[in-house]
Amino acid sequence: MKIIEFIRLVLKHLRLLIMVPILLALLVIILTINPTFKYASQTILYTGIASGSSIEMDKKFNYQAANTAFDNLINIIISRDTQEEVAIRLLAQHLMLEKANPKYISEAHFNKLKLKIPSDLYSYVATNNYTNLDSVTSSNEGKILFPPEINPVNYEKTVKNLTALMKSSNSNFVYELLNYEHPHYSLKAISEIKAMRIANSDLIKLTYTTNDPGICQQTLALYSEVCIKNYKNIKENRSDDVVKYFEDQLEKANEKLKKAEDKLLNFNKSYNIINYYEQSKAVANVKEDMEVEYNTTKAKLAGIEATTKRLEEKLNLQEVIQQKSNAVLEKKKALGNLNYKIAITQSEVESTNSDKSIAKLADLKKQSEALSKDIEKSIDELYSYQNTVDGLPISKVLPDWMNNVVESENIKAKLKVMDQDNKKFQEQYAIYAPAGANIKRIEREISVSEQGYLEILHGLNLAKLKLQDNALSANLKTIDPPYYPLMPIPTKRKLLVIAAAFLGAILTLGILIVMEFFDNTLKNSKNASKILNLPALGMIPKVLLNPKTINPTFVYNRLIEIIKQNIIQFITLEKQENKTKTILCFSTQDTEGKTILAGNIAKALKQSGKNVLLLNYANNKAPVIEQSNFSIFKKILGAQDTRIDFENPFLEDVSNYLETSEYYTYKIDSQFYKAKNYSDILDLNAIKLNQTPDYVIIELPSIINHNVPTELFAHSDIDILICRSNRLWSEADQAALNGLLPMSGNKMHFIINGVELKEVESLLGDLPKKRTRFRKKMKTIFKFQFFTKNQI
Repeated sequence: MKIIEFIRLVLKHLRLLIMVPILLALLVIILTINPTFKYASQTILYTGIASGSSIEMDKKFNYQAANTAFDNLINIIISRDTQEEVAIRLLAQHLMLEKANPKYISEAHFNKLKLKIPSDLYSYVATNNYTNLDSVTSSNEGKILFPPEINPVNYEKTVKNLTALMKSSNSNFVYELLNYEHPHYSLKAISEIKAMRIANSDLIKLTYTTNDPGICQQTLALYSEVCIKNYKNIKENRSDDVVKYFEDQLEKANEKLKKAEDKLLNFNKSYNIINYYEQSKAVANVKEDMEVEYNTTKAKLAGIEATTKRLEEKLNLQEVIQQKSNAVLEKKKALGNLNYKIAITQSEVESTNSDKSIAKLADLKKQSEALSKDIEKSIDELYSYQNTVDGLPISKVLPDWMNNVVESENIKAKLKVMDQDNKKFQEQYAIYAPAGANIKRIEREISVSEQGYLEILHGLNLAKLKLQDNALSANLKTIDPPYYPLMPIPTKRKLLVIAAAFLGAILTLGILIVMEFFDNTLKNSKNASKILNLPALGMIPKVLLNPKTINPTFVYNRLIEIIKQNIIQFITLEKQENKTKTILCFSTQDTEGKTILAGNIAKALKQSGKNVLLLNYANNKAPVIEQSNFSIFKKILGAQDTRIDFENPFLEDVSNYLETSEYYTYKIDSQFYKAKNYSDILDLNAIKLNQTPDYVIIELPSIINHNVPTELFAHSDIDILICRSNRLWSEADQAALNGLLPMSGNKMHFIINGVELKEVESLLGDLPKKRTRFRKKMKTIFKFQFFTKNQI
């Protein structure tokens, strides 16, 4: 859409664009004639989250943690639990009032509340038996001032009762009051309280707007009190849980440490251990000394025994001598027995001389000789024992031997005693060896338990420190109590009126633009050419009673002349000059304006000196159009005057400008469909012509509702499709037209009928109208033709 088209659209519906905003503005004025005034109040809470003091001296500021803390606080403030408690406290306060008090609730709202409250609800309200309450305040540093007739103790009981009633079911009055849309006690109304952080400070601002100044102030005051209490409870309860956890763990660690210490004590008692490490060190030293002494004594004993042995060898002890002497005597006795046996055997040999006796005698003698030698050797050894090697007598070495023997026996007795002591020591040592490992394990267990105890104790101290720090940081303070608003907030009535008018204008203009954009009618020759895919011969505007032009007759005559010129030009290029030219006028639907256009085309051809014949089918009478009055209401809204000017020469009957010999009617029968040219139609209807016409214009009925002779399209010179501009081109229209296109070929053209008068400017230029200089200038501006002139 071009700018000039947009301006024309606006000017066309200018009155509508003015009237709709005015009506909407008047409607808003009427609806807001009795506005509800709103009152606003605010309060400011100091949090100390960002810059407040802390017990932790080395605590550093954390921007993210501070933002998280503020988010948590704001979420607690706007939580449903907080809103429910505030609503119940506000309701309890109003229920306990004996009469309306503007500081708490206006009389009008108090009376509405009394009418709405069921009588059984007052059974949950505690009796007001408290008097003399001039300075009674709530627990939050005197920010909430109770009315003199309200007892704070009973007030808390009433709040508790109403809370229990609200939670008992979802069908009681309090629950419904909170969850429906009451302007003061509903959660929807309480949620209108806005909480926001003031810039990057430690301050939270709460604002509230409602229709009662007393309720506005008291709601904010109650909200501040509940927020401070809830935030403090959450912060302290969270730290209390941590402290309780560490205390429980500390008690368990203490019990575990005590059990480990008792285990060590019992172990020391069972093994008589006072100081294991000192005792084990002393035992090790004693063991080392005993081993040294034992080894020394054994070495001394070995030396004495070696000396004694050597002395015994030298002294050849008496016992050995006696043994040797006895042995010599035994051997002598044995030698005597052998000699006896030899004597007996020899007598046997002499008497018997047997070999066996001889052999036995030889063996006995052999034994006697060996025994004799052995006795001699023993006697020699016995002599050596009675004297030393050096030839000294044994009596001189004997005292030394005796001393060594006595000392050896003493040392052996001492070693025996030492062996007994070593055995007892080994038994004690066997006790101390595993005791060390057990004591190490128990001491390690004690060390671990003690370390855990100290860590838990450290965590408990930190938790208590954090508890104190949270107690300080959770102590919110109201530094700017809510004030009682005296003046209501200015209404937005003027703004709403302006917005309604503006919205009406924008909405109306938008609808007009959308309608224009989605207008799929044929509209004008340009749009029709895109839809029909046919060349245009021209277009004819509506013949209105009050056209927006100075000389409408000139406009219609000029448009018909253009159509005539286009027809003549096309036919001249296709046909020879001396032949009769046939023009077919048809439409796809009825009442498209074929008769008027065919007659005006014939009129134009006749005025140019051509012989014309107009053939129209029988019973082709235009329907009578009843003219409706153009109402004042339509005129005020700027609607277009659609009344037709039947007095316009363009709508004259053909009998007014054609001779009777220049126009005829034909019948539509079975023979009509066999016609191939205009001569066949004339013959079928017994029409005799006085002269041969230059142009024959044949008007055919609508091709959708009637059959037509297709041979006419094959032998015609030009085929003109006439269609209304204010209709949609349907698939049925296109299907009917497609059936004729093969016969007509490039001879098919169209004329768009009944277009808007402004559309013909594409053919005639600016229409002759009365235009002011301002309008002309504005038109050139919107066309971006700043330097063009309408004359040389």
